[in-house]
Amino acid sequence: MNDFSYKRRIAFHETDAAGIVHYAQYFHLAEEAETHALHLLDKSFPEEGYLYPRVHVEADFSAPLHFFEEVLVQPYLLKLGRSSLHWEFRIHGAKGLCATVRHIVARRHAADGSPAPFSQEEATRFATSGLHPDA
Repeated sequence: MNDFSYKRRIAFHETDAAGIVHYAQYFHLAEEAETHALHLLDKSFPEEGYLYPRVHVEADFSAPLHFFEEVLVQPYLLKLGRSSLHWEFRIHGAKGLCATVRHIVARRHAADGSPAPFSQEEATRFATSGLHPDA
């Protein structure tokens, strides 16, 4: 388990009448884990002046999650682009791996929406973070 793993229980409002988590909630779990990892990496996250829109999302599902089930989300940074983060989130429940969510985030300047490249210092921090799947 990497140091950036995120754990919590499934809330009632995240489920349908049968107590099964709706597929869209997996994307929320991924974003929670992403925020957790970025904050652990840099206590100043989120920085003012930047936007982080998702420009691509996808998911593969293998088992359902249920109300009050403990869930563990493992975030992995697959690639650091010039101004983008390519993430994979492995979402585990009582039955093991339940879903894999991937998304690409494009960092933009809030003032005009233009790309906001990462500095060399930021790139180094990401490269040495332990967020990579092989770390």
